[in-house]
Amino acid sequence: MTPTSNLRGIAFMLAGAGTFVLNDSFMKLALADLPAYEVLVLRGLSGTFCALVLLGLMGDLTKLKSAFNRWVFLRGLLEVGAILTYILALSHATVGDVTAIFQITPLLVILGMVFIHREQAVPARLILVGLGFAGALLVAQPGSGATSPYLMFAFVTALFAALRDLAGRRVTAAVPALAATFITIVMVMTSSGLVGLTTEQWLLPSAKHIVLLAAAGLFMMLGHMFTFLAYRNASAQAVAPFYYAFMIWAVVLGFLIFRDIPNPLSIIGMALILLSGLGIVYMENRLNSRT
Repeated sequence: MTPTSNLRGIAFMLAGAGTFVLNDSFMKLALADLPAYEVLVLRGLSGTFCALVLLGLMGDLTKLKSAFNRWVFLRGLLEVGAILTYILALSHATVGDVTAIFQITPLLVILGMVFIHREQAVPARLILVGLGFAGALLVAQPGSGATSPYLMFAFVTALFAALRDLAGRRVTAAVPALAATFITIVMVMTSSGLVGLTTEQWLLPSAKHIVLLAAAGLFMMLGHMFTFLAYRNASAQAVAPFYYAFMIWAVVLGFLIFRDIPNPLSIIGMALILLSGLGIVYMENRLNSRT
């Protein structure tokens, strides 16, 4: 990859982080009036439409059938678990706190690679993973009463997301990323509908809610597209550190939209998660440069 290509990839990752957090922010605005799983279904309708449009523009509609395999469906089921718990955390806690805890997902992937795929356990890497978990606990502050107990669902979300990413490694390159994403969106929307209809009293959405959730679905799809383009245009080593821009976007937009201000312990926890993640990226780059 050339320096210009890497810069383009970094720009796409920063844009992807921003659009994903915008998706969360629009969902949270809708959650003030609508039940959680109804919000997911309405966002899913928008996301499905956007995915079909993008698949058509990219000429990949005929490749959708390639996404019908067990690893794509397992990845989709794990994403269902992640989203159904994520929406519970997001509906009762700040965007910044939920996003910060979600950032431990790559750390859990590392543990999964050690315990599931039997990769070598590098002590320094495990120490950094522990540092990231300590940061997540400072953000969540369990038992303190300073944050919503629903924030604990963000840990479950991170676990499901890590398992999803591990399953995603089994999806062959023959399956277009957007095709797998489309299957996942449909699975999440269908599951949300089943859970919502049996556990919630759904309300008639207003024009404001429809606009908010149509925008959320659009930004969700843009997030997937920008992230995909980031890794296509740049090396993983160049892009990976900017994954943590999610947390920065979440804090900034959380303040601008909801006037959420993290308390001092949360800020320290976010810093620990950030340092842990960047430390692991730096270590991986050093190891790769020696091989």
